[in-house]
Amino acid sequence: MKAMTPVRPGFGGFDEPYERAKVVFAGIPLDITSSYRSGCRFGPARIREASANLETYVTSAGLDVFEKLSISDLGDLMITTTDLETTGERISALVKRVNDDGKIPALLGGEHTLTYFSLQALDDVTVIQLDAHRDLRDEYLGDRLCHATVMRRVLDRLPAERLLQVGVRSCSKEEAEFADSIELKTYTSEEVLKDPAEVAAELKEQVGGSPVYLTVDLDVLDPAFAPGVSTPEPGGLSTLDLLKLVRELGKLKILAFDVVELTPPHDNGTTAFAAAKIIYELLAAMASSLE
Repeated sequence: MKAMTPVRPGFGGFDEPYERAKVVFAGIPLDITSSYRSGCRFGPARIREASANLETYVTSAGLDVFEKLSISDLGDLMITTTDLETTGERISALVKRVNDDGKIPALLGGEHTLTYFSLQALDDVTVIQLDAHRDLRDEYLGDRLCHATVMRRVLDRLPAERLLQVGVRSCSKEEAEFADSIELKTYTSEEVLKDPAEVAAELKEQVGGSPVYLTVDLDVLDPAFAPGVSTPEPGGLSTLDLLKLVRELGKLKILAFDVVELTPPHDNGTTAFAAAKIIYELLAAMASSLE
């Protein structure tokens, strides 16, 4: 595909030809609007590295991901660091092409802004956002489109009932008031920690048969489990809590997903391995649901 830089080995180290793949990975090293810790552009490489050093047999599902799913990795998208709009068009075009080919786009971030552009290519989708923050500011530091406003921009296109926020524990007063005004469905980190299974069951009931876009901002995890993120927020989920949640959400009709905000310069490897493990568990759940 155009505007892609091949990367070998790809995610997990096992690469099927694109034509045979059901799930197609692409790195999106977007790192333009980060306002605190930069370095997200190194995220895709570190997630791939971690993925190659984890077992592909997922014990919770009792299967080997690569035996059940054909997976390809297109490499990294070319980023124009001075032009967010042009880069965004490339993200949208990539996701549209993969989706139109009947495959599931799997994006490795990169900052969270990539989710907005990815969703431009998809219709009639419900977004499940796993995140410490609401990302609902109308603008931040003069920008109407950035990592802190990404879900507000998503809601410019989607009705409020199509966005479900999970793990939230931080927002501005403006964001809280806006969320209340549109009756946005939210599960705080405390609610998830109390009973991940119950939250997963409620999410599945709300989604119904709708196709799902799952976006995982790694700061949904507590900094004790994911220190290498752009904007760490205490009081989050443990890795195991998040895995329990993902195992259930993967049984939904996943149309596409992304994992974002890994910031390797501030990581000791813990966050990268958590990201890769989350993806393996999600893929295993998806594979089980396709049987």
